[in-house]
Amino acid sequence: MRRDMFLGAILKMGLATLVTFGSVAASAQTKASRLLVGNQPGGATDIVARLIAPKLAAGMGQTFIVENRAGASGNIAAEAVARAAPDGQTILLMFNSHPMTSALFPKLSFDPIKDFTSIGLISESPYLIVARPDIGADTFKSLIEQSKKSGKPLSMGSPGPATPQHLLMERIKKEEGIDVQVVHFKGTAPALTDVMGGHVDLTLVTPSAAAAFVKAGKAKLLGVTSNARLPEFPTAPTASEQGLKSLANSGVWLGLLAPAKTPKPVIDKLNQALTEGLRSPEVTQELAKIGMTPMGGSPEDLDKKMKEEQAIWPPLIRELNLAPGG
Repeated sequence: MRRDMFLGAILKMGLATLVTFGSVAASAQTKASRLLVGNQPGGATDIVARLIAPKLAAGMGQTFIVENRAGASGNIAAEAVARAAPDGQTILLMFNSHPMTSALFPKLSFDPIKDFTSIGLISESPYLIVARPDIGADTFKSLIEQSKKSGKPLSMGSPGPATPQHLLMERIKKEEGIDVQVVHFKGTAPALTDVMGGHVDLTLVTPSAAAAFVKAGKAKLLGVTSNARLPEFPTAPTASEQGLKSLANSGVWLGLLAPAKTPKPVIDKLNQALTEGLRSPEVTQELAKIGMTPMGGSPEDLDKKMKEEQAIWPPLIRELNLAPGG
């Protein structure tokens, strides 16, 4: 073979190799990232995920696909993220029950704190303290006082054992020294339905689930758990105003987690994308429709929030010997 033909062949092989490696690199860069959600499609958590996914995509320069992996109280989705490569391509939208999962599931295959790296807080929503429409009290505090005087226990509808609402009511029972019979339902909707039907005295529920029923007079609002009164219900006193410390500043909150050991530059970029997305008027307006307020903040803020929750709830879960489903 002539020398110039040989060099030409080598050059072509080199170019082909460069194209191949270039294609692999480009493919890796354009590979869609996944935002895992431990709930079924259509719920508030899923709605939030689909709101922020495009904002994360814009900030990170690649597609984010929302993937619903419901079941086991969110543990299926959480485990998948805990076991994923720490490259920022698989992240978790977690809700406030996440820090307590180790107490609920002693044989959990992952650690809800150590196996994750915080990205940032997304949003929060308080609870409405909602009672049957014919309840003879205007605030939760006055209802508690009536119960003590009469010696008649209250009944509270819970969306399930060891849910945040159930645990909050257990704290109130201890704090106020009252008898509350907790009735467990399979979700918020049936609990609220029995309250409106007069079969159960009260429940804790997000504004998005109960606001319309309160306004229609089908349920009575006895207070809110937010720091300040809600503009939608300005006459409803906060739990703090009623002296109910266990309910003060409580509710639903959501955050983003990545696998442990995800590099800090990747976490910082994800946090920036989340922060910018939460500032978007579109996101703010859509969150308001489901009763949620944007939070944002640093990864350290989410770390602090999770550690605070883990210090409060697991000891109570163990004390009450609680477990999902009973």
